[in-house]
Amino acid sequence: MSLHSWLLAIRLKTLPLTLAAILLGAGSAAKADSFNAVVLLLALTTALLLQILSNIANDYGDGVRGTDSGARTGPTRVLASGQVSAVQLQQAMKAVGLFAVVSGLLLLWQALGSNISAWLGFIALGVCALLAALGYTLGRRPYGYLGLGDIAVFIFFGPVAVLGTHYLMQHQLTGTAGWAALTSGLLSVTVLNINNIRDLEADLIAGKHTLALRLGLAGARIYQLLLLAVVVLAGSQIMQGVGFLSLLALWPLSKALMQVLTVTGGELNRTLALTAQGALLFCGLLALGLAW
Repeated sequence: MSLHSWLLAIRLKTLPLTLAAILLGAGSAAKADSFNAVVLLLALTTALLLQILSNIANDYGDGVRGTDSGARTGPTRVLASGQVSAVQLQQAMKAVGLFAVVSGLLLLWQALGSNISAWLGFIALGVCALLAALGYTLGRRPYGYLGLGDIAVFIFFGPVAVLGTHYLMQHQLTGTAGWAALTSGLLSVTVLNINNIRDLEADLIAGKHTLALRLGLAGARIYQLLLLAVVVLAGSQIMQGVGFLSLLALWPLSKALMQVLTVTGGELNRTLALTAQGALLFCGLLALGLAW
């Protein structure tokens, strides 16, 4: 068991999606003069821990189900490759989950004070987020195997992350926050769709019926094109000032799209990283424009 193995389990290349979502939520709150640096730090910490929990659970769930077989074309998975044991991954999930709960409670205490009704609402959201992080590949009927991953990713990287961060700073929602949530959520779905296009053959063998598998290669590629088109349209609704620099992110995003439309299998691994980086650049500059 090495640091490299744990970094593989954490999947660092996916974490920019969380940063993008929280930054957009903070940017939309800053536009209304409600920015709070402490809330931003705690929201980032909580969201990153939840995504790390989801990534570790995904490695564990796919590993014990045999999905990460020799047919896999994606990055090495630590359980399937024997680098980390199932028990070690279980212990890691418990530890990360506990840290996420503590961070989340500190976030609510800082942002909401004694507002009991708001506390209850966000605690319910937190429980749903924990269940979603674990339920993608764990349990009797993991929703990732039913083609529902796209919906979950959109909800938790869009409305929950963006609107949640915005509300914790401003204590009300705005139309700007709504467009920001749509932008972030759909960008995150594009990354999941690339992942699922890459794994089409392995998922078919394993019985993991992702939306990409249900659509087929051609349909999944059209889906990717439509997702990015809506992302640009939604993002354009909140571009202002230096936020127009977010258009620079269209270069890596369009380059990644061309790869999605022309290559398959393991060649899409670098496309995933490129899209995640483009998403962070796009959302980060949009957030900067809103906050400036």
